[in-house]
Amino acid sequence: MLTLGHRTRVAILAALFAMLALMLFSRRTHAAWSADPVEVHATTALCPLVSVASDASQGALIVWQEETATGGLLRARHLLANGDVDAAWGAPVVLSTADAARAALGSVSDGAGGAYVWWMEGTQLYLTRLAAEGAVATGWPARGRQIGTLASAGSRPVVVSDGGGGVYAAWLTAAVLPPSSVTIRAHHLGPANTAKDGWPNSGRTLADTQANSEQASTFGIGAAGDGGLWLAYATTTELEPGVYSPGEARVARYTGAGLPASGWTASGVAVAEFRGDLLAGRPEWGIAPPSRLAAIAEDGSGGAIVLSGLPYAYDEFTVAADYRLHRVNSLGTLDPGWPAEGRAATTVGFPMPGSGSADLSLRLHADGAGGVHAGRPSFFLHGGSNYSFDRYSELGLPVGESASAGDHGIESASRGDGGVVVGSYFPHGPSGLYQPSAFVGLNQTQPGGSFIEWHDDPVVQWYGDIGLAATGDGGTIFAWSQVHERFGVFAIRMNPAGQVTGVPPGTATRGLRVWYARGSGVQVYGATGPMTLRLHDLTGREIARGESADAGEWTVPGTEGLPSGMYFAKAVTDGQELLAKVIVIR
Repeated sequence: MLTLGHRTRVAILAALFAMLALMLFSRRTHAAWSADPVEVHATTALCPLVSVASDASQGALIVWQEETATGGLLRARHLLANGDVDAAWGAPVVLSTADAARAALGSVSDGAGGAYVWWMEGTQLYLTRLAAEGAVATGWPARGRQIGTLASAGSRPVVVSDGGGGVYAAWLTAAVLPPSSVTIRAHHLGPANTAKDGWPNSGRTLADTQANSEQASTFGIGAAGDGGLWLAYATTTELEPGVYSPGEARVARYTGAGLPASGWTASGVAVAEFRGDLLAGRPEWGIAPPSRLAAIAEDGSGGAIVLSGLPYAYDEFTVAADYRLHRVNSLGTLDPGWPAEGRAATTVGFPMPGSGSADLSLRLHADGAGGVHAGRPSFFLHGGSNYSFDRYSELGLPVGESASAGDHGIESASRGDGGVVVGSYFPHGPSGLYQPSAFVGLNQTQPGGSFIEWHDDPVVQWYGDIGLAATGDGGTIFAWSQVHERFGVFAIRMNPAGQVTGVPPGTATRGLRVWYARGSGVQVYGATGPMTLRLHDLTGREIARGESADAGEWTVPGTEGLPSGMYFAKAVTDGQELLAKVIVIR
């Protein structure tokens, strides 16, 4: 059997990410996009966590953890669409008054120019909201809101936008008192730190596993088009201490209040057998492995596609995962056009030797055409592993589009044009035979423009973390932290064909913010006085018009039912003509 040497592994990683012509060697820093990265924040301190969220105006909110002698500070800056750091924010915003070590960090857009930011301190999960004006939003504690406790420090929550200005956060939590069990807890919160759409302020337990004497082994969530929630999860029943029976992989559908949707039960419908008893019998896995074996995405027709990692006994020593896709309609019926056993989404490589890290969790991104991009790991005998996305049609058949990454610090996002981007990194040069070189890299589906920067110096640390976010126009802002040659947090902008290198400073309009809020319509903010705004479709036809007498936030009348697509806003205020794009996803 082939054993991969170190040099071979380096070559494989390089091939995954980029053509050599796109590699960066210059160390100059600047404002605005060019061949060199933008300096978001200068510091010689290590920044071990980085996250990026869209600002809803084709720029991004960059969040990072900056180490101190007593822990670390959580900070943020706004990067405008043209690559300039937003001078109106001044110094970096401090998102939490706690100077503390943090184990994980993430962020999602709030659709109004700000972001919901979550982090973990040990097993404790915190959440806050960063407002578009550059401060912690009103109603949120300066320390951050502690919303739950995860089953292990290696586990991670799933946090997604609800599409209407709010956020869903879900995680696995373990019972403190016997009988021991693992359940799925969740919150649905709005911009002012209050429960949204009737969800209890204290959160909910999903899937009803405790009532059925079961426990959750793994899960994934996805936002539904009506503001509700999809849940994919798997169960295992403990018959007696240390003895487990097989369970099921299931799909459930909830309203925005966390109640079963019409036609559904709290526990949902089964799509496959789940051999959680095999996981429980292997210490390297455990009953609730950090690497989540479930992901779900709405299919655009009221139903959903679920990706499950179904454990099986590869041999007497090894438990492997068979990756399968299933599709259900809005009422939970399995799609009759798919085989009952689902569609295979298994990758090439050796079976999974253990649970892996949370980085290797399964992921799904809808492609906007009824299909999905399915993300899952591949494993090699001695050469480590990598992670890849492949596109599957609405029938679950492979389309032939893919994007690959390494197996460390994986970040991914839908580009908004049917494609997907995926990034990964490795912090230091090789210290062992099968380790890669230090690198940061991003790859994407067709047309497949990529980026990579890598260094083969043994042991030397170069990078701290990466983050990425789609900008809503097919582009991506990719950020990372660095502690050698460059010092601080840096970013580049990508479009589907490759790196953006020619946007001059000062071309971005930051005064006008226009976005779509489900159920309300097109929202406008940022006028300096009275404003008239016209909304046009892609053909140039005017489809809506509105006026506002002051500089506050307002809604363009008659836009709550707009179909999905891209629109163009032209506004006149204070003698200036301002332009903006609006993306509607229903």
